[in-house]
Amino acid sequence: MRFISALFAVLGIAALALMLAPQESLPATEWYSSTQCLDCHADVAAEWKSSHHAFAYENPEVRKLSNDFANQECIACHAPQPVLKFEAGERVLARQSERGLGVDCLACHAVTDGGVATNNRQANGDAPCHPRFVERMGSVQLCSSCHNQHKTVDQWRGAPDNLKGNNCLGCHMPQEFRQGGRSGSNHAFPASHDLVALQSAVSLDLKIEDGVVRTTLTNDGSGHNFPTDERSRAADLFVQYQVDGKLGEWQRLYRFRDPYRDETDLTNTQLPSGQSMSFDLRNDVQSVAVRLIYKTNPFMSDDDGVVVHSATLVIDE
Repeated sequence: MRFISALFAVLGIAALALMLAPQESLPATEWYSSTQCLDCHADVAAEWKSSHHAFAYENPEVRKLSNDFANQECIACHAPQPVLKFEAGERVLARQSERGLGVDCLACHAVTDGGVATNNRQANGDAPCHPRFVERMGSVQLCSSCHNQHKTVDQWRGAPDNLKGNNCLGCHMPQEFRQGGRSGSNHAFPASHDLVALQSAVSLDLKIEDGVVRTTLTNDGSGHNFPTDERSRAADLFVQYQVDGKLGEWQRLYRFRDPYRDETDLTNTQLPSGQSMSFDLRNDVQSVAVRLIYKTNPFMSDDDGVVVHSATLVIDE
């Protein structure tokens, strides 16, 4: 009996020693593809798959504007190597593999010494992917490597404080509640392809002031120019008059756009954050209608654009 008691005591001490001994963490996963992330992060993956980050390389509009990537400088931001390999704000380089994944998980989260970076200060470092908090993940510096090629981050820095938000993530990665009640940043990145995001960026007004019919577009919800980016975005403001009971053709009043660098005959007509632009219209008509059409490709037809806002004013019935 004494022998059995002693044996259990030894076993108990051994078990306690194992419990108290420092636990070796599993080696960091060797990252070779963002497809490795999908099983553990299915909800996030579904959001990302609906985003234009996932579509960045295959997007036919991008293909057309880049001459099917004959303009190779575009590839760097449409299929980038991990951004954290580069200094903050430094231009990234294109990767050679799996370009069809566009701006994928590893492009933003991979770190050079294993594991992944996250903006979560309470990250569970024992998870298989060894996530760890990296300050830059919640900063405009992460986005600037690609998005400041067209000066979007510089525009944000010059925006009014009340429109800046905390940073890019405040508007483009709002909190999302997922299965199980946990919240996290939305990886669908709502932006110019999301009508609600577009409508919240600017407001359109149409009224009579001191006998003058006037329409005004105000950038009162965006922390950068409207539309931001160059070449690939445009917003057209149109007017339509009713005269003698007949509706006339829609006429373009103004185009908001930053031309591409080789379009030397054009000037930047973007609407800066916090600013307004007004247009005086005819008042010798029965009614006036205005509408703002957003185009992800400035060369697309009006019918293929998205009507962001519209308004009608009856002057003389």
